[in-house]
Amino acid sequence: MPSPRKRIGFLPSEEVHEIIEKLCTANEYSQSKVTGLLVEEALRSRGVLKESYAHNLDGSDFINFSFDHKTFSKNNKSPLNVDEYAVNKKVLSDNIKMMHEFIEFKHFKKVMKQNNNIIE
Repeated sequence: MPSPRKRIGFLPSEEVHEIIEKLCTANEYSQSKVTGLLVEEALRSRGVLKESYAHNLDGSDFINFSFDHKTFSKNNKSPLNVDEYAVNKKVLSDNIKMMHEFIEFKHFKKVMKQNNNIIE
């Protein structure tokens, strides 16, 4: 008997496919089941899907381990060719300024502690 719902075709990138394969192996689930769980998790994290719509599967049963990125495909550049390690000079400057102010504060605090006897 055919399902009343339409199927959704999904062709993941090579890296995503490798991650799904590892999750399938670790959890002994089909690719369809793992993909469905990942989609539901993504929708829940965006606040679109409520917990009441979750499957009976307990999320703690789903094995999710840290992946060694060296084992994945070498073609993992951003689709926009954006350098992930590019430095925003304004943010860096603000952060350095904040660090200097913090160091000055710590020095001031140290001097105040040393001179505490003079005030009392």
